[in-house]
Amino acid sequence: MNELLIVACIALVGAVLYLRGQLKLQENELRRLEAAAQTELNRQVTSLERERRRSGEILERMDEGVLVLTEDHTPIRANASARELLRLGSGPLPGRLPSDEVLMVARRALSEKETCEETISLWPSLRSLRIRALPLEDQAGVAVIFQDVTEELRTLRVRRQFVANASHELKSPVASLQALADAIHDAVHDDPDAAKRFADRLVRESDRLSRLITDLLDLSRLEDPVSASSHAMDLSRVARAQTATLRPEANAKGLTLIERIDSGVWIKGDEQQLGLMMRNLLDNALRYTPEGGRIEAQVAHESGDAIVRVRDSGIGIPFHAQSRVFERFYRVDKDRSRDRGGTGLGLSIVKHVAELHAGHVGVESELGQGSTFTVRLPAAAGGERVHP
Repeated sequence: MNELLIVACIALVGAVLYLRGQLKLQENELRRLEAAAQTELNRQVTSLERERRRSGEILERMDEGVLVLTEDHTPIRANASARELLRLGSGPLPGRLPSDEVLMVARRALSEKETCEETISLWPSLRSLRIRALPLEDQAGVAVIFQDVTEELRTLRVRRQFVANASHELKSPVASLQALADAIHDAVHDDPDAAKRFADRLVRESDRLSRLITDLLDLSRLEDPVSASSHAMDLSRVARAQTATLRPEANAKGLTLIERIDSGVWIKGDEQQLGLMMRNLLDNALRYTPEGGRIEAQVAHESGDAIVRVRDSGIGIPFHAQSRVFERFYRVDKDRSRDRGGTGLGLSIVKHVAELHAGHVGVESELGQGSTFTVRLPAAAGGERVHP
């Protein structure tokens, strides 16, 4: 009996020890699983945090402004572009958006439960914004996306104005040609002298129309970035070539054309465009300098830049008009300019070429004393002197 009891106790102790071992194994397995689960959770949290930071960085670097409003129109998130466009500063967002125009579009998107788009003007910054308001899920708020279209709309206005001005300028010589042609037809038999005078005027009007079309085509090419070039080129050589081309015209008008062109003035640019710039500067001086006058063409290095300077002893420009002479189709005296064959585009072409080459043009003038036009361009770095 005692032996059976001893065996039972031994069996019981063995069973307890076995169960304890199993529980230990299960505990270790649970700890392992818990550690693995915690590792996976940490990995996912880290991944989500990385994605959040990445999304936030992308949002901050967007050119478009992004603003998030709650359903009661309270701003809760804005990227750097939105803060800059709406002048919200870098601190906490205000409790109410300062722009009623933006709020109006956001309210409409929430009430209509669909995307709303509109172009608005902000005051006093005078900026034009194209905005899209998109309702969030469950009407939890609205996201507003901004795009600054101020420059785009300004360019469209300039182009529309340019087309209108070009149409007006083309209409005048075309009407003159038609009228002169009719006059010649009527006078050719009855008044040959009058017919000859009309024919001479017809030639002048044809030349004027041809110059206008040429200038319009030149401006069109200058506005095409594909046509730009940046080879190292000798500005002195280009200036000498244009001066030589226009010297016969200067001689025919009794003008003294003087060259002060230094050798080896190198810049990076488009030779054709810079030749066009030089030709228009000289042509402008030829048109507005009376017989017996003097024109001086200078190309040199000055204060680390390349400069082109055309000085004349012509009629001069009134002070109030000097800031506008580079505008397209602007003329100080329209009637006198047309009589001299001007199109109103030459100095605009000069300004355009200078700006395309990272330079600028200015004018100094006094009525009755003449004008000086100066173009300043970056010289080729390190004095590069390699022919293109």
